[in-house]
Amino acid sequence: MSPALRERLRRAAPFVVAAAWLALGYANLVRGVAHPGVAYRPWAFRHHSYSDILALSGDRYLGGGRPVPYLQDRIEYPVLLGFTLYLPSFVPGGQWAHFTVSVLFLAACLFAAVAVLARMPGANPWWLAATPALAYYGALNWDLLPIALLFAALWQHERARPGRSGALASLGVCAKLWPVAAAPSVLAALAGERRWRAALGWTAAFAAVAAAVNLPVALLAPENWGHFFRYNAGRFAENSVWEIWALRDPKTLNALGAAFLAASALAAAAGAYRASAASRARAVRLGTALVLVVWIATNKVYSPQYALYAFAGAALVSPPAWLFAALSAISVVDYHLAFEVRAGRGVFWFFDRWYFLEEAARTAIYAALAAWLVAELWRAARTPGAEGA
Repeated sequence: MSPALRERLRRAAPFVVAAAWLALGYANLVRGVAHPGVAYRPWAFRHHSYSDILALSGDRYLGGGRPVPYLQDRIEYPVLLGFTLYLPSFVPGGQWAHFTVSVLFLAACLFAAVAVLARMPGANPWWLAATPALAYYGALNWDLLPIALLFAALWQHERARPGRSGALASLGVCAKLWPVAAAPSVLAALAGERRWRAALGWTAAFAAVAAAVNLPVALLAPENWGHFFRYNAGRFAENSVWEIWALRDPKTLNALGAAFLAASALAAAAGAYRASAASRARAVRLGTALVLVVWIATNKVYSPQYALYAFAGAALVSPPAWLFAALSAISVVDYHLAFEVRAGRGVFWFFDRWYFLEEAARTAIYAALAAWLVAELWRAARTPGAEGA
């Protein structure tokens, strides 16, 4: 085998493995189209084959109607994700076609994410491409879209294109809120370099894109547009570590989550600001990963597919392999236990108790990953460059 061919195979390998995991997940989930409508959720939970894509499209488009998101339909997601759900409904072929097109779109997002990681020195595409979590969660929801946008935003930041970086980060936030995790580190790094115009450009681009996507919908259908915020503000603890402590009050849970999020954002910003010029790009990635991991670990609501954000954050900075193994294992266990709890099967109490133990184990693994990120961030920040450069 020639060196050139070996190199091409090496570069292609993460894409092949990622595609294989996603295809395996699709094969499991697509069975749900045979159980449409009201029957879908009970069947999916019993058979460990649930996807929000199938559930939400079945709620809205099975009868042939196409209510316009937010204007005619209340959706519990940000605007970009609402239209990502809506647009495949125009594809002929019913729910199978809607789901298949959606998964192909998510596959394109996954390939884009892996490609960006391969272009970022020090990142590790295998952290995202090789995890079995892709088979379980890649097509459960639309998270691969904001992950790809987050990676693209960080890549553009490292290429000194603040306007594009801010715009891409904003698009990610318009799909799901998680990509805002990059903002503290990116803006602090630009401040540390005294690049005030670039920081202003990043912020302006972020705000302009957010306004362009959200303002028309907010003006035309303010109640439905605001449903996402009201719905999440009023939710109780779901599948999160807070269930173990029997915390119930949404206001208390919101305050606790905000405190952890603020602490992680402050640490990320401080690390990126103080990092030397040689380590600043890595400090930005470390800070972004730290905010993501702390956020998903301490949020009052935990959905199993949030594991993808932990893998995404870690892929930016390549933690030790044992963390990859631990996180992969717990994400698989999390999936099956979560669906056993939802399926009931008459022994809810048994699986519920096991799920509490799994929640504690999952949180411990996230805490270990967060601790590693903090240590690396401190290492990157402990020798500031001259004038913060």
